[in-house]
Amino acid sequence: MQLEVADVAFHQRLGRLVEKLDDKQFWHALIDLLRKVVHFDNWVVVIFWPNGKPQLIAEIQARTPQDELFKGYLNSVYLLDPFYQFSLGAISPGVYCLDEVAPDHFRETEYFRRYFSVNVLEDEVQLLAPLPAGGTLSVSMGSERRFSSTEIGTLCLYGAWLLPLMCHALSAQTAALPPPVSAAAGGDRRLHFEQALRKRSNASLTNREIEIALMILAGHSTKNMARLLGVSPATAKVHRRNLYKKLDISSQATLFLLIMDEEPEAS
Repeated sequence: MQLEVADVAFHQRLGRLVEKLDDKQFWHALIDLLRKVVHFDNWVVVIFWPNGKPQLIAEIQARTPQDELFKGYLNSVYLLDPFYQFSLGAISPGVYCLDEVAPDHFRETEYFRRYFSVNVLEDEVQLLAPLPAGGTLSVSMGSERRFSSTEIGTLCLYGAWLLPLMCHALSAQTAALPPPVSAAAGGDRRLHFEQALRKRSNASLTNREIEIALMILAGHSTKNMARLLGVSPATAKVHRRNLYKKLDISSQATLFLLIMDEEPEAS
């Protein structure tokens, strides 16, 4: 078998990464390896928990306590993250790109405009690995430009090696990490979301209206909401109309402001 110089360099970097499996610097070494083959502008490592807030493991730089965008994300806006939503399903370890997991109108949402385009930028790719404890380990890479099919393919090739190493490193470092939020402590994510909305409404929202609110904010079209809920588009429109009436709002943008606990902008 004939090896290319690039192959030798990769295996050398992979060996250095393995040496850091029990070290917190593993994540920075992983990012250094990935930067050799794919261009990205920011990164973060988190665990998505189905009944609790995402757990930060490592990131490009420490955030300040005044970072309202990230605080908003951890408080409730993470519920709109397409990768978080995707992680709740039965997924296989692998490399996933934004267009693969996001709803059809995601780039038209306030979440994209106010959070994603500011913090993540234009595109995102994640290495996702389901954990035995029920969460999903995520290594996110954000870019100011779209990732190419060649870059995605390269990440998929590397992922066969890196995903098992990520899980092993996390397991080795578990004792040094804060415990995850339990289902009892985290509570029902929809209840948490509803409480944020009900700050502006005395009316009780139905479970279906909460589902509709989440779908609207995540970027699902009426047609896609109807398909996912197993109802007609006309029925989905009725639920949306009832939701807006109860909250006394008229747009998706204002709905987003409610969960961010901001005053709606004057029209």
